[in-house]
Formats: sequence, C-alpha cells, structure tokens
Amino acid sequence: MEEKLTDRMCPNCNDYLFYMEYNTEIPYEGNITIKTYLCKSCYYKDVSIKRHDMEKPKILKLKIRNKNDLKTIIYRSPDASIKIPEIDAEISPGIASRGYITTVEGLITGIKEKLSLMDSHDAIYIEERINNILKKNSEEITLIIDDSSGKSKINSGRAEVIEK
Repeated sequence: MEEKLTDRMCPNCNDYLFYMEYNTEIPYEGNITIKTYLCKSCYYKDVSIKRHDMEKPKILKLKIRNKNDLKTIIYRSPDASIKIPEIDAEISPGIASRGYITTVEGLITGIKEKLSLMDSHDAIYIEERINNILKKNSEEITLIIDDSSGKSKINSGRAEVIEK
C-alpha cells in the first residue's frame, strides 16, 4: 500500500495529510476499496469504504417463533434498515453506518440497551416485552431487513426474500 502526501490539511493540527488506498475482498460485501487519509503528526485518521459489488435491492423477512430462532445469524449491510414492527423498533442507515454480523438475539438485546437511555413509560413497557421475548419467547415477532444494496442476509431457510 503506497502512501501519497496530499495538499489536504489535517482538521486537528493543520499538517498535511497522507493518502492510502487498498483494494480487497471481504465476506458478504465482495470487492471494496478502503481509502484512508492520515496525519502523521497528530494521528488523525479519516477512513471511507467504497463497495464495488452491488446486488438487486431486496427485503428479507423472518418470523421469530421460538427461542431457537433467536440464534439465527444475520448480516446487516451498511445500507440496510431493520424493523421489528411488533415492538416499534427501527434501525436506519446513517452516513457513518457500518455493516455487522449478529444473531437475532444480539440485535434485540442491542435495541433493549438503547431503550435504557430513554425515560418513558413506553420504553419500560417495550423493555418488559423484549425481556419476555428473550427469556420465554412469549410472542412472535417479525424481523424485516430492507436493503438497497441487496447484500444483507438472514441465515435461515424460512427467511422470505422479496426483490424490489
């Protein structure tokens, strides 16, 4: 990987930034280019990733019916939104959104952790419902992933795939 001195200035210390570019292939995303601007004085770093392989946009749906379904592995691409309508949960992609691999249980636990930041009667009610889903799987919920890049995956033969 070759470094090139640029005429861009570091936003922290005003020294010149170096630029590096690296092409690679990663699971689920395919070919990507990692672009990095680095300041060697203060170690400021700005990294962006460009994806080259795109698929058709799609929606993935999975009914979570039992505790075993909570172990289902999912991949959410940086472009995907996730909804669980039964608990009014939604995760939207943002400018700094990153893809991640988790289980349905990990996803629901993450939503529960965010609820603890809220102080409302609704948040307490939803947190109780989530606890019941995680412990006893007391109700069916629907996981919906809407992905404009088409890269997201649900590792289940019961997952419904709808191309847009």
